Amino acid sequence: MPMPVRDLMRAINRAKIIQIIRTAGLVSRVELAAESGLSKASVTGITAELIKEGLIIEKQSGEYEGGRRPKLLGLNPDGAYVVGVNLSIMEINVVIMNLEADIIANTSQPLENRHYSVDEITELMVTTVQTCMWEGNFARDRISGVGIGVPGPVYTNSGIIRFLPNYGWENVNLRDRIEARLGLPCFIDNSSNTLAAAERWFGEGKGIDNFLVVTLLNGVGLGIVINGHIYRGAEGIAGEFGHNIIIPDGPLCRCGKKGCVESFAGMISLIRDAKAAAAAGKWQPADIEAITFDSLVAELKSNNKIIIDIFNQAGTILGRGASHLVALFNPSRIIVTGTSVKAGRHLLEPFKAALANNTPEMCGSIDDLVFVKEWTDEQWARGAGSLALQELYKSPVSELTTD
Repeated sequence: MPMPVRDLMRAINRAKIIQIIRTAGLVSRVELAAESGLSKASVTGITAELIKEGLIIEKQSGEYEGGRRPKLLGLNPDGAYVVGVNLSIMEINVVIMNLEADIIANTSQPLENRHYSVDEITELMVTTVQTCMWEGNFARDRISGVGIGVPGPVYTNSGIIRFLPNYGWENVNLRDRIEARLGLPCFIDNSSNTLAAAERWFGEGKGIDNFLVVTLLNGVGLGIVINGHIYRGAEGIAGEFGHNIIIPDGPLCRCGKKGCVESFAGMISLIRDAKAAAAAGKWQPADIEAITFDSLVAELKSNNKIIIDIFNQAGTILGRGASHLVALFNPSRIIVTGTSVKAGRHLLEPFKAALANNTPEMCGSIDDLVFVKEWTDEQWARGAGSLALQELYKSPVSELTTD
């Protein structure tokens, strides 16, 4: 049943007030009225309601206004808590976050390198969430919701994972399984989208309406923000940047095609190329089968020319691919993050050079376009938690718009 118009308008105005406070950090009621276009009486009523619910608090006094020092309003960090859960091929990461996306508690569950069934992952996720809540001393009634990030395309309305190549899943509703077990509202999306949401709300994309997040891990992912909304495409698979073909008849990618960005620049591909070079006698590791990404980073620091060349090539391919993104989306910023940024200049300098050399002049300067963000394992889970946080902030208007 549709919400009555009066209630709908109040919900929209309430969301508007929360958004302004979240963005500003600290703001007076007078400033809220000016920024929102609402009457002072409406602002007073809505903020009183939010204070009563514990979502915002009066934090400190501002500058004098006509002889009175106004109270400044800000988010109450402890007004609500959410859980973020991220599934990767290596582990399940779980965090508990407050309203300002600060991580209060975290834990992880390592995974074996094999295909897991949906039932197995459900059990492991639920157990890991419960462990994190227990270790952080969080009862279930203190948690407002759970966000879940997975490395595959998701129909976000139904919660169905379209496919998950790491585990051989197709058309699986993991969200409803977790929700039934935990008894908490759950939200799910592709991990790159959750990371873009976190950057939009709390990170380097805050206040920027059009930006991209390129993720460099085992594969190469992309989160797209257009006009302030995550863009998912018609069926939820927009952003498969890693599977754009850059070099026809190049290396075989795990998607089945050849010459994709990921077939050069994903961590799996970098390790593959390093092993192939070692097998060909171009360099001599202690044990070819023991080569890891971290061991390759150590080789970079030792100026191993063969490994440097592999990373230089990967950076160049990434830059060429990213130039297509600039031409297509005209972003204000490209945030590059993921484990692979640990490779430093040997990957990132060729990336920036290729981006500059291949971006059409009409797209403008790319000098300040790229922001490289250091990676921590909790970032994925923090991104997933942002799914649940944005539900607390969301305006009813967003239900009528297409992401």
